[in-house]
Amino acid sequence: MDIETNGTRIHVSQRGSGELALVFLHYYGGSSRTWDKVVEALPDRYRIVATDHRGWGDSAAPAHGYRIEDLANDAEGVIEALGLKRFVLVGHSMGGKVAQLMASRRPKGLEGLVLVAPSPPSPMLLSDEERATLSGAYQSRESVQFVIDHVLTARPLDAACREQVIEDSLKAAPQAKAAWPEVAMREDISAAVASIVVPTIVISGEQDQVDRVATLQAELLPRIPHAAMHILPGTGHLSPLEAPAEVAQNIASFVATIEDKSVVCNAPADVPAAFDTAMNANDLDALLRVFGNSATMRMTNGDLVESPSDLRRSLAELLAMRPHIRNTVRLVLSSGEIALVVLDWTLSIPRPDGRKHVEHGTATQVMEKGPDGGWRLRISNPLGVN
Repeated sequence: MDIETNGTRIHVSQRGSGELALVFLHYYGGSSRTWDKVVEALPDRYRIVATDHRGWGDSAAPAHGYRIEDLANDAEGVIEALGLKRFVLVGHSMGGKVAQLMASRRPKGLEGLVLVAPSPPSPMLLSDEERATLSGAYQSRESVQFVIDHVLTARPLDAACREQVIEDSLKAAPQAKAAWPEVAMREDISAAVASIVVPTIVISGEQDQVDRVATLQAELLPRIPHAAMHILPGTGHLSPLEAPAEVAQNIASFVATIEDKSVVCNAPADVPAAFDTAMNANDLDALLRVFGNSATMRMTNGDLVESPSDLRRSLAELLAMRPHIRNTVRLVLSSGEIALVVLDWTLSIPRPDGRKHVEHGTATQVMEKGPDGGWRLRISNPLGVN
């Protein structure tokens, strides 16, 4: 269907009729159908809304108006026209930057934000030569194929997906292709992004060459301190096409926590209980949500883990041993948005001979309250004051 909004016509694909809507915004070079495989892997209880940005897919292509603000206004107009009362924004790459600006405005009904390989809120600094190369990336079938193979992907696409990327890239209006490298990519929305308060996850490809993990850790996560990062192994920039099942799993898990109101811990003492529940369920994503994105954790062997990627790897290795943990809170000292928690813990890990290896100790933890009102681990030291 087509919706007239913000002085142009936006094409919208829809399916489902659930109360909670997932609104999908595509990347530079894509269209609403970029999300098809992700949507197919999601539970059918959600209403799915996927738009074509102006100048892309089957939307109209006005001569002007391709700033991030214009694209955000288009998407907001679609949401209003469809009467969506509760929704989660899901933005990929360029669409991720658009979603960040929309979320910073705190629109009524927005309950969560999913950023998939998002462009950071700060300007992307390119040389004139690099900018010219990007501007010409979607000019011919050969140039699109080169970009797919050498820039956009780490996993091979099947023939149908590959052809879809080529078609979508070539179909876009010239002014839309030029606007991202020449205008929108240069825009700085960093100050606005600091206003995002809804629960947020960032899904990043381990081998993304466009919006690298390190770039997002430096430019995006500090501005959304409550956001949780999920890194997809062996995946490039086109994760919705390279790893649709994994992207869908992350989205579904996140949205489920929004629906059951478990996305945040409302008090410092709730965090150890959430940690126990996630670890004992062997749920890595739920376990990572207990941590802030700048968290530091000392493992029981003394190793210090300080980055989201290292934390994910260390916790995954621990979960592979099928541990069971019990935390008992002894003391909570709170001051404003910081809390010190002292707790006793017991960790048991099954051995191959059927017996259990048991460790125990007293931990000190520092919790921090995020802009979304949720408490998360900032520092976790199971060795206590040692």
